[in-house]
Amino acid sequence: MLGLLGLSAELFALFVVFGFMVGVFFGFFGMGGSFLVTPALLILGYSAPVAIGSSMAFVFGTAVIATLKHHDAGQVDYRLGALMFVGITIGIELGSRLVFGLEVLGIASVVVGVAYVILLAAIGILFTRNALNDEADAGGDGPEAETEGGADVATEDDVPEIARKIKSYNVPPMMTLADGSEASLWTITGVGGGVGLISGFLGVGGGF
Repeated sequence: MLGLLGLSAELFALFVVFGFMVGVFFGFFGMGGSFLVTPALLILGYSAPVAIGSSMAFVFGTAVIATLKHHDAGQVDYRLGALMFVGITIGIELGSRLVFGLEVLGIASVVVGVAYVILLAAIGILFTRNALNDEADAGGDGPEAETEGGADVATEDDVPEIARKIKSYNVPPMMTLADGSEASLWTITGVGGGVGLISGFLGVGGGF
């Protein structure tokens, strides 16, 4: 069986252990683990297109499972998902073409690796800033969280500034989302396109 897969017993065991670790991250932190797959495959010597394609296959599996779970909880807005799918599809195609173009130049692995470092650093800075702001609010410097039945209720202040800015572009046509809010069709497809571009270029899921 391993011969058909083209894997040695050691490499097969390594992939199994790595898959287990990714599963732990998925269950503990709520992230799909795709951000680990592409760098790991690059370190193992796989080309950037193969690493990214394999990561996308992994993302597809976790996305299907997550969608089914959220569907049972009634938390899936299929109209929103369908509109974002259009933009994501176009973005993934552009991202993959960019990777193949860099592969022809022989610099795909280096560029993808550097892009990962920049992306993870930016996310780390953003999370740190949000954590510091939350700590300051908890100390009494910010508004108290609203509660309903003992549970925290999200307010306008809880929405990130960048999200509020993106949602403020009310370019027709507008559509009503499942939560009753309105958003521009072009904003939705544009966000989907940006997510797809990153996914196609780095092999990470949109949830990341």
